[in-house]
Amino acid sequence: MAEVLLTGSLFIYLSSQYEISVTYSFLLVPILTVAYACQTKPLIWLGPFLVVVTWASSLFINKNFFAIFIDTIIFYGIGFCLGRMTIVNKANKELIASIEEKNKDLEYYSKQIEELTIKEERNRVSQDLHDTVGHIFTSVITSLDALPFLYQADKIEAEKSIKEISDLARNGLNDVRKTIHHMSPENHQTLVESVEELIADFMKHTSTDIRLIVEGEASKISERVKLAIIRCIQEGLTNAKRHGQATSIKVNISFKQEELIVLIEDNGNGCNELNLGFGLRSMKDRISALAGSVNFDSKLNNGMKITCNIPMAKEV
Repeated sequence: MAEVLLTGSLFIYLSSQYEISVTYSFLLVPILTVAYACQTKPLIWLGPFLVVVTWASSLFINKNFFAIFIDTIIFYGIGFCLGRMTIVNKANKELIASIEEKNKDLEYYSKQIEELTIKEERNRVSQDLHDTVGHIFTSVITSLDALPFLYQADKIEAEKSIKEISDLARNGLNDVRKTIHHMSPENHQTLVESVEELIADFMKHTSTDIRLIVEGEASKISERVKLAIIRCIQEGLTNAKRHGQATSIKVNISFKQEELIVLIEDNGNGCNELNLGFGLRSMKDRISALAGSVNFDSKLNNGMKITCNIPMAKEV
């Protein structure tokens, strides 16, 4: 508007003093400036409006109106294109600045994710080592404690038991090596088959009565869920025998449409105030990572009950 008022006033003054054909070219630069500045609504309509008004006024003053129209359009087009280039250039600079800022954020979050991944992997390895070593050592120690009495009663059976303890220790060593090298157990067993093998092995070396109950139709689950459940049952058995001195344990696996429920119940010593050790905390972390929940229920001289709920729909 300032350009139009100042230049327009000067143009009117010059037109009153000189021929319009001489002074009209004076408007071409202001038209270029207006076209350059008016790039957004509603100002974008101001430029064409002024061009039309200026050209229409020349019809009554100058006979050479076609040449004036062409000059006006050319200068308006040049100003408009320069304005567009300026806007695009500014937008590109803002986009580049935004991308650089996003890249910095991505680098920061990438480092955070890397640190969290390393931390999570360390926790996983420590949990696997705890569960595997604790389970194997509990079985070996229990068998070794019973070995002197077995040796006095039956030497042949004692030698057989020594061989079984040796095999158990070797298997435990292999499990530890697999955990250290971040390897999963390479077998194609189902969850129920793996749990049955785990229970049979634990019963054999600890003389504990364990009853497995499977409810519902066994559905296919991922290796991640399968490994988590096996480790939880492993920890539950070890905890019941080592701390609760349990002689009887019940393991119930219930396959439901929306969730998988694992119940571990023993007749051990129990306690009124339960303090979660590393093993039970690891169990809780494993199930929480699968969007599930764990509930511990224990009473003095009334054993302990562990309930794990894993939603099947949220399995990843």
